[in-house]
Amino acid sequence: MKKSLLLFSVVLFTLSASAQFAIKYTPLVFLRNMKYTVHAEYMIPNSPRISVALGFSQNLVPKSSGLENYAGGTYFQRNLNSGNAGFSIDPEVRMYTRKNMEGFYFGLYSSQRFSSSSLDEYTDYLMDPVDSTYYYANPTGGVQDLNTRVSIYGAQIGYQKFQGKDDRFIIDVYAGGGTKITSRKYSDGNSMLVGGFTNSVKSGIALRLNFSIGFLLSKGDESK
Repeated sequence: MKKSLLLFSVVLFTLSASAQFAIKYTPLVFLRNMKYTVHAEYMIPNSPRISVALGFSQNLVPKSSGLENYAGGTYFQRNLNSGNAGFSIDPEVRMYTRKNMEGFYFGLYSSQRFSSSSLDEYTDYLMDPVDSTYYYANPTGGVQDLNTRVSIYGAQIGYQKFQGKDDRFIIDVYAGGGTKITSRKYSDGNSMLVGGFTNSVKSGIALRLNFSIGFLLSKGDESK
C-alpha cells in the first residue's frame, strides 16, 4: 500500500508541473465500501477542453462472497480476522462544454476495486432457541480463499466551479450510471470436507451521485 501511495504522489507531482492540474477529495464514499477517494485531474494541453483524472481509494472491508453460505454440503463464513480490504482505482475522461475544467461537462468513468478474503468451513448452521438467531457451528478447519474484482464502466455528467481567492478552490458535483461486473475467483480450498464455491462473474447496474471538493494546484496555460 505504501508503494502504491508513493507512486501516486510521484505521478501527481509530475503532472502538476506541466499544465492545469487539480486535486480533489470525495468524503462520502462509505456506501461504495471506501474510506475516502482522492482524485487528480489533468487538463490535456491544446485539447478541445478534455481532461483526464485518476482516483485512488482504500476500501473499508473485503468484498464478501455474494453467494449463499451453503456450498456442496458444508457452510462458509468470512473470517473477519483475515483478508485484505484492498484498494480502488478510478480513471475518468471529461469534456467540458465551454471552459477548461470549469462549468458543465460530460464524459466516461470507471472504477476498478480489488479485495481478498478468507472463508472458513463449518458443518452446521444452527438456530439459537433462546433468541432465534442463527450461528455457524463445528468448524472443520477448512479454508477457501477469495479474490474479488468489481469493475464499473459508465458515463456521467457534472458541473465544476472554481471559488475563493484566485479561483483556486473547487466544487464538483456529478451523476452517472453504467454497468457493474463482479468477478470472484476462489481457491481450490485447504483441508475442506467437500467442494466449496466455484468462480463466478455477475453483472448489474451501477449508479453514481456525489460531490467533491478540491484545489487547483496549477493553472498552467489552459486556464482561460
